[in-house]
Amino acid sequence: MPQKRENSEFRRRWPEWLLPAFFLPSWLMSLGFHMILFVGVALFFQRAGMTEGMDDSGRVVDIFVKNPAETPDQREETTQTEETTVEEQTEADQVAELTTEPLVEELVEMPLPLEDVFAPGPANVDVELPPLEPIRPANTPPPAGGLSSGRGETQFFGAKDKGTRIVFVIDCSGSMHSHNAIYFAKTELKRSISLLEPTQQFQVIYYNGDAYPWERRGRPQDIYWANDANKRLAYNFIDERSPTGGTNHVPALMMALKLAPEVIYFLTDADQNDRISNREMTHVTQFNGGRTRIHCIEFGVGPHLDLKDNFLAELARKNLGSYRYFDIKELSQR
Repeated sequence: MPQKRENSEFRRRWPEWLLPAFFLPSWLMSLGFHMILFVGVALFFQRAGMTEGMDDSGRVVDIFVKNPAETPDQREETTQTEETTVEEQTEADQVAELTTEPLVEELVEMPLPLEDVFAPGPANVDVELPPLEPIRPANTPPPAGGLSSGRGETQFFGAKDKGTRIVFVIDCSGSMHSHNAIYFAKTELKRSISLLEPTQQFQVIYYNGDAYPWERRGRPQDIYWANDANKRLAYNFIDERSPTGGTNHVPALMMALKLAPEVIYFLTDADQNDRISNREMTHVTQFNGGRTRIHCIEFGVGPHLDLKDNFLAELARKNLGSYRYFDIKELSQR
């Protein structure tokens, strides 16, 4: 009786759907419990990729889920795939750059505005060109055997020479008014410049008590190419100067020599009262050092006098040039 009473009380304590579990074998209950636990842990690892667990000593440890290691063949295949992708992207970028620029064939076939290139009309001589630095030639002796044919020839009042850098030094003192000497000097000067080749360079320096070089772009120490535009500008400069003032030869000669020309044409009507002193003659000759040939042209009145004490003839002789004398009265009668 007591045993039945205990069974009745036990059944009343637990729900009927749970009662069969108390009568199952213990090993079966343990198996079911561990299977449920294993499934739950596996699901948790799959979602989180990492979880915490306990080692044998009861400490909390982290558990990582590691992907399977790749084999050497798989790693090599992956590397080759990445390199191929990079090469394909580089080729694609290069093709894109080429397509954005005009092709050479397209540029060649582009029509030129011929009406602008060959249109008639005067050249714009006021356009400023880039400044040219003077070319300093080597210290070479004058050509032997006289003047040869070809480019580089120059002449002024019959004094012929050859060179690529020529400077004209012209007296414009007040005495050049006499017998219209300045007119003949300007006429021959423009004619000489007109004969220069584009491969030659030139400069014009007027002088009286001071030196007045032809300036472009505010740089008086330049020497300019003998192109058509520069020739026209030089003509304007030549025509604008009028005779005035006294005479001082040396500053203009030194300015010309500093341009390192091959040829200097030096014209003056100065008499022996305005001659270059011996000291000045030595200074000019030593500074030149045989690099530049100085041709001297003298305007005078009346027949030619003895050259023994003529400072212009001495200057030409000491600097490898020539000397010429012109009676200004005869020039005015031509």
